[in-house]
Amino acid sequence: MIPIHKKGKDKKKPASYRPISLTSCTVKTLERMVNQRLLWYLETENILAPEQAGFRQFHSTEDQATYLSQEIEDAFQEQKVLFATWIDLQKAFDKVWTDGLLVKLQRCGIASNMLRWIRSYLHNRRARISVNGRVGKKILL
Repeated sequence: MIPIHKKGKDKKKPASYRPISLTSCTVKTLERMVNQRLLWYLETENILAPEQAGFRQFHSTEDQATYLSQEIEDAFQEQKVLFATWIDLQKAFDKVWTDGLLVKLQRCGIASNMLRWIRSYLHNRRARISVNGRVGKKILL
């Protein structure tokens, strides 16, 4: 991994850097294959909510804005109260409960061989951090 500085952040603070993982082409290819198969399954089985746009092909923030505008208009026309919440989760990917994610994938019907691969990929991962050409010892992620 190499740390990349976030614009406008204090260079003296470790939190001001984004870790970028440098992996082999083989690993990147496997990641893409698993991701494509997983997304295909979730889409074809209609597991994802239609309102979910993040990380989905042919969905965008414009879709979300249109959906919200329509909900507001409908509530106004029907003289109903509408509540909306915006949530911005900091470091959301760092906080994913991987065991819970695996349980949810299993409940969605993801095949056991795919689950085993994802479990193996997520657990006991190690990396080395490289700063200014110096590489540190392996650390558990």
